[in-house]
Amino acid sequence: MTPDDTLRALAALEAAWRQDGRALEALAQCGPGEAPLPVLVADYGDLVLDSMLSLACGIHGGMDEAEFDAAMERKEADVTVRMCAALGRTLKTWAANAPDSASGDVARAVVDAVHTFTAAGEEDVLRLLAALRAGVLGGS
Repeated sequence: MTPDDTLRALAALEAAWRQDGRALEALAQCGPGEAPLPVLVADYGDLVLDSMLSLACGIHGGMDEAEFDAAMERKEADVTVRMCAALGRTLKTWAANAPDSASGDVARAVVDAVHTFTAAGEEDVLRLLAALRAGVLGGS
């Protein structure tokens, strides 16, 4: 996913959280070669969930091959990981056939899923999204 795609997805998550239908409509306008907004948001959600689950399972850069393989085995055996993978597949399947008007619903489902992996309260969701955006803008 390109940085521009990621920023567009994050903007959609924020617009959905704020219940800003006008912003979602504007973000749904896409040019040639750009993914429809529901697809983009579902893809981003799947990537973020996988990244968060990898961190939760202790997977990080700098691991040797044996450590990485053992951590991946633990990750693949974890029921939470399997449930999140099913959620990601479900969102992506829904988004593939969804009209642009479903963007807000897909985005709210992604925000809810990501939010459950943090200790943040609902009042912290916008700060969480800002931190994710800062990571993209900072190149991390």
